[in-house]
Amino acid sequence: MTLHPILPVLEWESLTSYLNRVARFHCGMELFDFLSFIELPRNALITPQQETFDRLEGLLGLPGKTLGQMAFQSAGGRMRVIAGETVHSEFTAMKTTSFCPICLLEDQEPDSPSRSMRVGRITWQIEHLRVCSKHGVELVRRPLGTFSEGLQVMSDVAPDDAVLEQLATLAPGRTPSALQHYIEHRLAGEAGPAWLDDQPIDLAARACEMLGVILTAGTHVNLKTLDGLGWHRAGDTGCRAASRGAEGIRAALELHLARIPEEERRGGPQHVLGRLYQWLQFKKNTKAVGPIREVVREFILDSFPIPAGTDLFGEAVDRQRVHSAYSLAKVSTLHVKTIVRAMVLAGVLDGDPDRAQSHLVFDADEGEALARRIETALTGKALEGHLNCNRVQAQQLVRSGVIPRIIDGEHASGALKGVALADADAFLDRFMAQAKQVNVASPGVVDIVAAAEAARWPVLDIVNGVLSGLFARVEVVDPALKFKGVLVDPEEVRLVLSRNKAAGRVGIEEAVALIGMPVHGVNALLRLRDGDGAPYLSEYPGVNAKGATVRLFDVSEILAFRRGHVSLKEVAEAQSFSPKVMKMKLDGRGAVPLAPGYELGRIWYRRADLGELAG
Repeated sequence: MTLHPILPVLEWESLTSYLNRVARFHCGMELFDFLSFIELPRNALITPQQETFDRLEGLLGLPGKTLGQMAFQSAGGRMRVIAGETVHSEFTAMKTTSFCPICLLEDQEPDSPSRSMRVGRITWQIEHLRVCSKHGVELVRRPLGTFSEGLQVMSDVAPDDAVLEQLATLAPGRTPSALQHYIEHRLAGEAGPAWLDDQPIDLAARACEMLGVILTAGTHVNLKTLDGLGWHRAGDTGCRAASRGAEGIRAALELHLARIPEEERRGGPQHVLGRLYQWLQFKKNTKAVGPIREVVREFILDSFPIPAGTDLFGEAVDRQRVHSAYSLAKVSTLHVKTIVRAMVLAGVLDGDPDRAQSHLVFDADEGEALARRIETALTGKALEGHLNCNRVQAQQLVRSGVIPRIIDGEHASGALKGVALADADAFLDRFMAQAKQVNVASPGVVDIVAAAEAARWPVLDIVNGVLSGLFARVEVVDPALKFKGVLVDPEEVRLVLSRNKAAGRVGIEEAVALIGMPVHGVNALLRLRDGDGAPYLSEYPGVNAKGATVRLFDVSEILAFRRGHVSLKEVAEAQSFSPKVMKMKLDGRGAVPLAPGYELGRIWYRRADLGELAG
């Protein structure tokens, strides 16, 4: 049997408040007497079961969906359901009495919608809502006195009108937080920011507050003593960041990190992220925390030198992403000062090359690769022995860039100006690969030095010719002789190099050295066109004595490109900045690179776009 007329449900009215009005209107009874009359236990209303809703739906004439918005229904264990949202019991403020004194005073007006009866609002029973959205004042919140107060009947749990008047006068003014707006709108069935909507509402709320608390109250604030205003501010700040999803959270954490003094960052992520880190790292239960875990974890791995295998938020780190100079020093043989100087000069790290700063990090793979190159650096004497060439030849190969230095530039010194073993081996592999192994040398072929004397061409030109595949007769009898074991025909050398010089052309290796790009960069440059649709550089296929195609390039085109363009590395060195810092400055000026990313091996600009910075 349904009680008629059906009373309208007031905005956000709680189930016990509505039953209290029904009892008075239809039966002239107090709530507890009415519950006894319909044989419904009091505790059945605190966290109603579905069977309670089924009984009340028939008695009150309200649809189940409406009833579901008026109470926290039990979902088993510590789980509750409100407005179709499944939440943990911590989402509720069921252990406290909460109310807005102004709302209760207005309820008691003769012309109020409740006919002078105090109305309890279900939103007052949500832990994260601490402000009356209607009046903009802080809710009064105090612990429950008795079990029956858990029904939140406002006539029983709130003070008399005289005290309410005092509380209304003294109530601190508050603007509802962004988090409160979000929760209210979501419970009302409205869509919100996707990152928040894609997780349970209680996890979203907790994530916002735990993020916001370190941003507003300090990294190691005592959460047990943090007052309502502190949580209100935390929820507002955290929700504003989280509303922009993972990107917004990441931006907030990066700003927070930037504000931490250098000396305070040495304690690692726990020191910097404080309670947020501890909440995620030292969980004492299996309760989910939501996607905030992955966002913060990614931020930590990208911002702190966390070794592989470290347990981070219950999951082992698969690989270390970044190093500091100090963490790299622990896994290498290099001194911290050497690491800092190398990383800054190589553009891997932004900073002062003469000052080690423990909080500055750089890509772990790049850093370890550069450290290995330095650890295996060959001195000039060692390079001579490794290549089996003389001192002058070794110097020419390095100075010309045929074998690159580990760090090039006037600020590099010591091992940084040396040659990595891997680069020396790469040169030998390319050089020796051009030679045909034979048991007996063909008539007329001699080693590179002898060929240079006979043909009257520099050794370096012959080396570049070999690497570019210009010569048909390149042989090796004993590969163990390395550089000295490569044999060429002096007459062929003279004819080919003279012809190319007369035509103003060079092979790929010399073109690479003249431009200052790796081979793949030159290949990419061949595909680019200027504003008029003309190529920056053209390739002129040639044929060697064996009929094999070789790649030739016009020296005048190379020089024209160099006159009109400059690399980021060159600009950075001229301005005494690291490449990364210089790139940010050029981006700020609106300078656009010639090609995206490192398509050309390095980043290149049109000199005309850089003005005085182009030199």
